[in-house]
Amino acid sequence: MPTVDNDAAVRDRAYHLWELAGRPVGREHEFWAQAAREIEGETKSSEKFPGDGRNLGR
Repeated sequence: MPTVDNDAAVRDRAYHLWELAGRPVGREHEFWAQAAREIEGETKSSEKFPGDGRNLGR
């Protein structure tokens, strides 16, 4: 479930997914759930490997 901190990110991602799917009517909850899973995965990944934002590979 999205937190207040990532609610906007979930909303933006869900909208993007919905547009990519051709803006189907009545499937908003599917896109919200998918976006929430993706954003949650990104959040957990960044918490696991926080780093300092520098790209050390270049």
